[in-house]
Amino acid sequence: MTRPLNPADRQRLRTPANLWRALLPLLAVVGVVVLLNRPSDRASEGVHVIDPAPAIAAAQRQAGFAVLTPSGLGDGWRPTSTELVPAGPSAPASFRIGYVSPAGKYAELLQSADAPDAVAARYGPLVAEGAASIGGASWQQYDTTSGRRLLRHTFGKVTVIVTGSASQPELEELAGSVG
Repeated sequence: MTRPLNPADRQRLRTPANLWRALLPLLAVVGVVVLLNRPSDRASEGVHVIDPAPAIAAAQRQAGFAVLTPSGLGDGWRPTSTELVPAGPSAPASFRIGYVSPAGKYAELLQSADAPDAVAARYGPLVAEGAASIGGASWQQYDTTSGRRLLRHTFGKVTVIVTGSASQPELEELAGSVG
């Protein structure tokens, strides 16, 4: 049977070396937990990636027009949001997919069966900048008052808008993936 330590013995055991001996196992456990739970590079960017397939399927059922799906985008493209605005008394439905481009900038793809000028007008006053041939189709180019590029094309009765803070080549890549 051991006897309890008296106050003088307890004080003698309170040394920095004993403190470190007690703390080292705890610090090792905390270090292992931190290493095992370290976020990946993409997660550390604060980007919440989604699977747009369910939203695209829902939009195809509810939008009232043939929703065009992007295909062939590289791995760097990450879908982050979708929005289906149902048809109202004064406007047809619209469907939007937001992306983070490979360079980390925002790009969006908007589709609507509304008139082309009405769809583009959602982005405010636009300055026409001519046309660009993208994926074998002629896309109208505009600059917005916020300094962003906007690309517009009509496939049948569906007007498609591609815009965002992404570079012109990235916007053209997104536009070329539709059709």
